[in-house]
Amino acid sequence: MIIVMSKRLQIDYIDVKKVQFGNKSELVDGVLTVDKEELYNLINNDLFAWMNIQLVCPGESCRMLAVHDIMQPRCKKEHPEESYPGIWGKLAPAGEGETVALRGVVVSDIYYAKCNVKYYMDMGGPCAKYTHFSKHYHIVIDAAPADGVSDLSYAEALKHASLTANVYLAKLGIDLKPDETEVFELEPVGPGKDGKPLPKVAYFVTHMASHDTWNILYYGQSALNFLPIVVQPTEVLDGAFLWKYWECNYYLQNELYIRELMKRHGKDLEFVGVVFANNVMKIDGKNTMGMIGATLCRDTLKADCVVINKSGMGHCQLDSALAFNWAEKMGMPCVMNLSAVSNDRPGDMLVISDPKVDAVVNSGRNYTLHHPRVKRLIGEKAGVPSLAGVDPWGPFDHTTNFAYQGIWSQLGDCYVTTDSNIPWKEEV
Repeated sequence: MIIVMSKRLQIDYIDVKKVQFGNKSELVDGVLTVDKEELYNLINNDLFAWMNIQLVCPGESCRMLAVHDIMQPRCKKEHPEESYPGIWGKLAPAGEGETVALRGVVVSDIYYAKCNVKYYMDMGGPCAKYTHFSKHYHIVIDAAPADGVSDLSYAEALKHASLTANVYLAKLGIDLKPDETEVFELEPVGPGKDGKPLPKVAYFVTHMASHDTWNILYYGQSALNFLPIVVQPTEVLDGAFLWKYWECNYYLQNELYIRELMKRHGKDLEFVGVVFANNVMKIDGKNTMGMIGATLCRDTLKADCVVINKSGMGHCQLDSALAFNWAEKMGMPCVMNLSAVSNDRPGDMLVISDPKVDAVVNSGRNYTLHHPRVKRLIGEKAGVPSLAGVDPWGPFDHTTNFAYQGIWSQLGDCYVTTDSNIPWKEEV
């Protein structure tokens, strides 16, 4: 018996054309006004030594350092307290019902804990076009940990503050008419135009879950030591999954491959569901995860073929290659996404070499950019390892490799195509 992945999720998008601070938080005719004092009192935490809420505008001569998470404000329309179940608010099934999303504004946080990969980005100037996030208004939570607060406690407090702000802003749009509505639902499908069954496609994705702060949460549960599981695609789009800190949660909220597979469901393929696996560090564990995940694709989802993806660096490349080989051994042809695996010189960032992995999508690349001096700098003391010895105000030259936020996502988003419906704004 095949289980139909049939949850129905409706996302109502409201376009935000301008953001400003004011005496009352409201969203009127595309203008979002935020009561900074009210929001501050709502999200402040004793675990922070200090906190500042800042507004950054598209095109502004501003460089943000250590901007480690970016989220689109979203909440459940009927039950906002269930917007990020098990992680923030009450526990409830995600991936169904109606969700309100504000488009054109994001909540970003500056990360002060020690971390070997931290990102920066420019909002204006010649480098701004290399990050799609420079198109958005940013409500920035700039908060440092108090003395004696562990990295894990700080990360959790910062994430809670970010999610609280996220829901606070999204609730302003609950009663408004949306500018666009998307419905995601996997209904039963018939044969294709040629009368033959459509190919059944599974999506097998490995996520970085290496330690407490670089981890992914599923309904609040740590992915560390998870075995591969089958999940509803709409759960991923609707807050059941969150990176604690690794990539921007914006890329889970707008998961490129899931959205595309769901849009093509019933047209030229049948999307049968998602298999989630976590990154493990030992080779025997990687091989086991690949085998279990491929078995779920074949025996539970009844897939004919598999799209393989990952959010992680070299370790997750190996996870993906092993999963690829197991799926093909089980009779399911595969294609695998790898972000920025080759540049002008073949092999850049590619850590696997296996002739059996013969269908790969390269979803991004790296550049060396010249960064001019900026008028405003956020997160100067947050410590970005890749900028050690560089004046962060500029000017300087630097590679985008694991440094520049929003140029590409591990899951396949690229600055050229992501948020292509939001126009660029000239420097202000």
